[in-house]
Amino acid sequence: MSHRKWLTEQIIGLIPHGSRVLDLGCGNGDVLSKLKSSKQINGYGIDCNFDSILSCIKHGLNVFQGNIDEGLKEFSDGTFDYVILSQTLQQVRRPTFVMSEMLRVGKYAIIIFPNFAYWKNRLQFMLGKSPRTPELPYHWHNTPNIRVVTINDFYSMCKKKKYVTQQIIPGNWLSKLLNRWSNFFSPVGMFVVCKESGIKQ
Repeated sequence: MSHRKWLTEQIIGLIPHGSRVLDLGCGNGDVLSKLKSSKQINGYGIDCNFDSILSCIKHGLNVFQGNIDEGLKEFSDGTFDYVILSQTLQQVRRPTFVMSEMLRVGKYAIIIFPNFAYWKNRLQFMLGKSPRTPELPYHWHNTPNIRVVTINDFYSMCKKKKYVTQQIIPGNWLSKLLNRWSNFFSPVGMFVVCKESGIKQ
């Protein structure tokens, strides 16, 4: 199974039937299409790439072209049950603002990012190389990534913002067995995030 398909399956497993879903950085709409067919969701997507927008439209998806760093002003508070940000957090210029917008328009945020503290990345750094893995497939000179995110860093930021986090531990048996050390053993950080009850953001 390809890395992209694996991530899509993880996301689908987290979203209940009939949910209202917004996918940020939706690409060609694979996740929304599969959620629509398997979970009968009411879905919308946002992407900045025009070719991706055309692909989504051809698949009959509701999609907007936009830059999520500028916010989600098109949507009112609480419009969605789930807002997805998969493999995009490390590419946005205003990550904390984007997360606050996700939790303004949605009850829950599903956030997935490559964990730069993963042991294979550390090993490649020790060997004097920029890391390349299925989660980080780009060369140093053509990568769209502008942030270095680790699971521990993400936890710290959410704690500071008083967000409630639930880490999802997919992956191999070793990741599941040693989930207390997921910052070292997990290639991706996968979280469901919501606002802490009674606390204004």
